[in-house]
Amino acid sequence: MTIEAKATAAAGCGFREIRGLVTELGRRLDAHQRSRVAELDLTPTQAKALEELGEPKTARELAAVLCCEPPNVTYVISKLEKQGMVVRRPHPLDGRAKQLVLTEAGRELRLDLLRRMGTASPLDHLSHEERAALRDDLLRALGRGD
Repeated sequence: MTIEAKATAAAGCGFREIRGLVTELGRRLDAHQRSRVAELDLTPTQAKALEELGEPKTARELAAVLCCEPPNVTYVISKLEKQGMVVRRPHPLDGRAKQLVLTEAGRELRLDLLRRMGTASPLDHLSHEERAALRDDLLRALGRGD
């Protein structure tokens, strides 16, 4: 089969349409997130850090989750620390490391952020079952499903 024939066969299976739909959904979800984060006067990176700090993490662990370098996390955490949202505490198992821990104000802001993220989402029109099915289909498409 020629390359042209393979490309035509792939297009016939809807790959191009699926790619476009996934891209559009991603853009809508991103716009929703950015608007909700802006309501709280946070940057997207600060918001993601708050989301991920439901449990204490080291700066290195947080950097891995945020896909950035530790110095970038230090900058983000320093700003959240100045706002009274995060504190650095000694790690209970590694005396050389510090853990990033949300303060009471940080936990409240995190909950508010999570509530806002779940309000008026581009996925709101889907039932719980439909969202679960979409998640499962996406996991399978990424090779991480059953």
